Amino acid sequence: MQQTAPFALSAVRRPGLLSASLVLAGAVAMSVHVGLLAAGVPFPLPQPPVWAQWLNEFFMAGALLAFLKLAHPSMAHRSIMARTIIAFVIMAAIQETLRVGIMSGVVTGAWAYSAIGLIRPLIRVAIVALSCVVAVRWVLGIPSLLIAALAIGAISTAARKLVAHALEPLIQHFAWLARPDLYAFPYPFHVTVAAYLSFGEAVAGAVLMTVLIWDGLPRSRSVRVLIIAFLVALLKGVIGNTLLYSAFTGESVLVGVLSWSQFLLEFLILGALVARAWDVFGRDREPARVGAE
Repeated sequence: MQQTAPFALSAVRRPGLLSASLVLAGAVAMSVHVGLLAAGVPFPLPQPPVWAQWLNEFFMAGALLAFLKLAHPSMAHRSIMARTIIAFVIMAAIQETLRVGIMSGVVTGAWAYSAIGLIRPLIRVAIVALSCVVAVRWVLGIPSLLIAALAIGAISTAARKLVAHALEPLIQHFAWLARPDLYAFPYPFHVTVAAYLSFGEAVAGAVLMTVLIWDGLPRSRSVRVLIIAFLVALLKGVIGNTLLYSAFTGESVLVGVLSWSQFLLEFLILGALVARAWDVFGRDREPARVGAE
């Protein structure tokens, strides 16, 4: 069977309009977060118990497993290493891993310390990506997906703590490189520009996910958009954060939900707009399917 090339320029109907619409999608989604912060919505600073962390990791692992199942037709011919790299890139990008380091460097000026701080999340994402790629072959339905996600969530929760403990001497050794924040919200123009530009990482992750699973989704375009929006928000962790961490954020559950809403809306909107952009300006042809929309 001939393999399609998801990233081939010939497979994109209108590359210029697609690029412009993706830039707009990122700007709109990011503006939701910035706008709610400017309106006084507090930034969430949770203190969740271990069980809530485990269930939150379960949500994210479940989203990555679902992506791998949906992307199987596009990735089945690739090696385990290649699939792990793809899963790693998508998860790290949607979770804004590099962006956190970039913005920390911009706000504090401590670029070296910010770079060192990336080691922990990158190792954790690599562990989750490899675990999901290995486990997905045994996922035959929703029950097995939930069981696998719970197990990987436990692995991820343990890995987060073990990696943090193992790297603590290194982090402490370079603690002298840390600097206090130079700016506070509302940020000056150059910090705001950096925030919007670096959000391109999350946009790229959402695009890569969309391209790989689009043909494996239901025929209905509205359902496709909803599924991708939900998967993006799940993989970012904001659905789990809102459901599980709100009780441990702020002075009340309501304040917690309000705090997390800025990120929940941001990533639901990002996923929906990216999916819509790909639908309108992306793939030139629909695969042959049985039944009508």
